[in-house]
Amino acid sequence: MYNGNDVTSKYMHGRAIPVYGVAKSARVCAKFKYTLQENKVMEGIHRKIVTVMLILAWVSMGLYGEIGGPTMLDLRMYFNANAEEVARAVSAIGIGMFLGALIGGLFVDMLGTWKILLVTGVQLLATVTIVSMPFVGTISVLWFMFFLLGTAGGVVNVAGQRIILEMWKEKSPAPMHAAHMGFGIGALAAPLIANPFLAVLDFTHTNATTGGNESIPNTASYVIIEETRVQTAYVAIGLVSLALSLPFFVYPFVKCFLIKDKDRNQYVSFDTNKCSKKTKLRKLIDTINPAVYAGGSLKFGTFVFIVIGLYFFNSVGGEQLFGNFIRTFSVDELRFPRDEASYLDTVYWGSFTVGRFMGAVLSHYVHIKTLFLTDAILNLSAVTFLNIFSTKNKSLLWTFTAVVGFFVAPMFPAGISYANTQIEVGGVVLTLIVFMTGLGDMFYIWIEGIFYQNYGPRTALYAMQVSAILVFVITVVFIAFTYKRKERFNVDIDTELKVRPDDTEYTQLDQNSVQSED
Repeated sequence: MYNGNDVTSKYMHGRAIPVYGVAKSARVCAKFKYTLQENKVMEGIHRKIVTVMLILAWVSMGLYGEIGGPTMLDLRMYFNANAEEVARAVSAIGIGMFLGALIGGLFVDMLGTWKILLVTGVQLLATVTIVSMPFVGTISVLWFMFFLLGTAGGVVNVAGQRIILEMWKEKSPAPMHAAHMGFGIGALAAPLIANPFLAVLDFTHTNATTGGNESIPNTASYVIIEETRVQTAYVAIGLVSLALSLPFFVYPFVKCFLIKDKDRNQYVSFDTNKCSKKTKLRKLIDTINPAVYAGGSLKFGTFVFIVIGLYFFNSVGGEQLFGNFIRTFSVDELRFPRDEASYLDTVYWGSFTVGRFMGAVLSHYVHIKTLFLTDAILNLSAVTFLNIFSTKNKSLLWTFTAVVGFFVAPMFPAGISYANTQIEVGGVVLTLIVFMTGLGDMFYIWIEGIFYQNYGPRTALYAMQVSAILVFVITVVFIAFTYKRKERFNVDIDTELKVRPDDTEYTQLDQNSVQSED
């Protein structure tokens, strides 16, 4: 006979549940299922709130990350510097991303569900930095301020993307595109906010006043009608960024109240890392081992690491180069007036935002592999037409600026989403991505500053063409080598569908118990 006082246990969803007979087992299971349902509701609300907050963080990052481009010409006037010196200062954002990626990589997986605090801290750093920038006295200090902005952007990239991937898992492409769309919104708003405070220029064929532009080949001379107030533009950007960051200062307190005391130990965590008895050295080795993220395959993991590094180096480098130089290019090459040049910059980032929105929508209906390859082909086509036709007249520059912005936009989120189908994009992988992003940002802007100063504005288009060709080749190689490989999430599903022996034994135990009570 079955003794009702005997205690038998079963693992349900990885959790041990004591069973005191069939009736008590049913009550425990029902209670546990109710707890799971309640936790799923909490998880759904929580991740939607966090996703919206991260979109706001990317809007803020678009503001302070892209303000350098629309104000580059005015910074040359304000600091009495040449194009190369200002480009070098703005490129410090890319160097700062190195430090940001390192900080994010070290701490993002250690903070568990509280990694949102990383974003909160660096948002505050970025706000203080951008407001302080107008009061620096030299171009060297300006370089350091842009470096701090890059650091903040690097941390937001690593921590924010890791949060999205953990929360949404195989459903991450759409929210990933939506978050990166926020960057486009911020970059779109930056020139509009800054424009009223920028210098008004009048072009002339005399060389009486050239605003420091006489040393750049093939550029037009201009007279300064209204002096720049670029320092006010940076303060305005800082205040808007602060307003967008306010939810991050409120959310930690809201989260504490949302989790009831009795449910603190039951609350569903988005982290997938299990407790381990490995030594610190072993953990460190596993952290930097590509095989850990590629299902145990060192060769495949190393291949993906190299490919995504080169991909983000060139794609983001080209994207940032055009975003930073398009306004200055339009003034120096085609003599755009102040307002028209700022609106051209706005068109680029506006179409960029629309492109990321379309990417978020299409990711629901188009497989990420198809979307990834299509993005690379269309981006190469758009940049090629830009390079051939945009210098002929203003209308063509307007048109192809919008086209390039639209097709370059989905490249970044599509690259991360596709990489996440092949390997686990954890904190270290995101650190690598942001590190190469910063390196590409710094390299393309810095080198183009040298070419721009010595060989003229059209070198910006040539650099864009090189970037687009390299991105296309890398994308084709990546897809070709992974075309027949089963996606990571499909492998995980196949593993979960296997029946465990302990589940079968528990079923037999329940049957014996019922027979014994009868």
